Amino acid sequence: MAYSREAKILVVGSGVFGLSSALNLVQNGYKNIEIFDRINHDKTKYNPLNGSDCASGDINKLFRIYYENKTLYSKLAISALDVWEQWNKDIQKLSEEDKSRFIDDDLELVRMSGAMRLNSTSALSAVELTNLEGFNELGLRDLQYNINSKKDTQRAKLVGLSAKLDVIDDWKQRKKVTTISGTLDGVGRMLKADKACFYVKILLEQQGVKFHYDDAGTFISPITDGCEIKGIKTKDGKSHFADLVIVSAGPWSTSLVPALEHHARASLANIVYLEIPKSRQDLINKYSEYPHIQWKTTSSEFDRNKNHSDGEGGFAFFPPTKKEGILKVNTRQLKYWNPVKVDGKYVSVPKTLGDEKLPKSVIQEAKDILMAIAPDVVSLTGIKVTSKLLWYTDAINSDFVIDFVPGYKNLIVATGGSSHGFKFLPVLGRTVVDRINGVSNDYTELFRWKSTDDIVQDNYGLKQDVEKQDYRKFDNAEFLEQQDLIYTEEDLKRLESVVL
Repeated sequence: MAYSREAKILVVGSGVFGLSSALNLVQNGYKNIEIFDRINHDKTKYNPLNGSDCASGDINKLFRIYYENKTLYSKLAISALDVWEQWNKDIQKLSEEDKSRFIDDDLELVRMSGAMRLNSTSALSAVELTNLEGFNELGLRDLQYNINSKKDTQRAKLVGLSAKLDVIDDWKQRKKVTTISGTLDGVGRMLKADKACFYVKILLEQQGVKFHYDDAGTFISPITDGCEIKGIKTKDGKSHFADLVIVSAGPWSTSLVPALEHHARASLANIVYLEIPKSRQDLINKYSEYPHIQWKTTSSEFDRNKNHSDGEGGFAFFPPTKKEGILKVNTRQLKYWNPVKVDGKYVSVPKTLGDEKLPKSVIQEAKDILMAIAPDVVSLTGIKVTSKLLWYTDAINSDFVIDFVPGYKNLIVATGGSSHGFKFLPVLGRTVVDRINGVSNDYTELFRWKSTDDIVQDNYGLKQDVEKQDYRKFDNAEFLEQQDLIYTEEDLKRLESVVL
């Protein structure tokens, strides 16, 4: 079915997929778009420490182009980078009134940080070797530096990346690692996630896109006529009629469109923050020079469905900006589900508001990681970590789902970020536009609605029934207490002995 540029389009969800859908629709001449979200992002500014609990609402994300041999994703990331760099300039051209709407005046959206993919092995992992093959196919192998190659490390130092390599020397000197291998990625960047989302929101407002928040933005049910979707009803009791509805509600998408179960599922992300006191600008400056670090995340033996509370799942470390000074760690432990019965079937539904507790094992591992990486920060008097319940949307084979929903008319889903979607914020919505216009290409094929029977690779155990996996139920976890967030004397006694 063709949709005119005057068609009324409702977008449910204003995270990365919803914002990108609306942005690309506007850029292609669609004029009648409204966005609905239960979170009031005028108040939260997408900041997780200011009340935002969506996956897109985070302080930072990694920009990368390595995807082993999945070059379609790499090419899409490269095309997105051109837009990111332009946004980084254009945000400075906002009016003073719009600039004042951000939490602070640091409006840098993308920052060259470099990134390291590291393992506790003497040789590069099979996954990492495949990554390098992918870079070679793209003609970008020279931007990757094997940390155990004198030739590569010399090249890295000549282009100004010495400070990134110094991190490894520091780990070795403090005996935090014994054996190490990996790659310094000269492409890796930090994206200011919260500010990027809020910037796109401003761009959309400038184009006349209307945002509905709180009860007025909370989806309750679709308006249907048989298999045809006619609009949505919201929590404030209003009905909103439309020609097309796009559900891009991240981890809430499956509870709104239960047909997505076994295609995409809400899974708990283990995110922990440590804010360096503003009085220690010296430490903020020091760690702002660190690269993004992935430790043991490219292991060929990694099992996403195992509880890696012993630290064998690895982690990701995100360096701070000089203004915010917040260290962030994402531990790779078991991803919990929260089964809730919706329309007669169980789906995993995020559980966030009013409950900020993470599993206790996550906090202890994150504290240990930070003790190993930043001992001079954790030793400060009264320092403690902050936990946030952020739920991600895992797609069965990690491919996004951007397509019309089978069996319905006028209903598209755009979801399935699988912890790697944010970098594509400028370009994800292109596939939404192509769907509407009936265009076929590599990305409409890659992101099409697939039968689960046709998908062999189940990366996250989504073919399992969510209500039958007791070990993965969120309510069955052992949760932290507030005192667990504090670095105690007992913690600090282990400071020298903690290893990665």
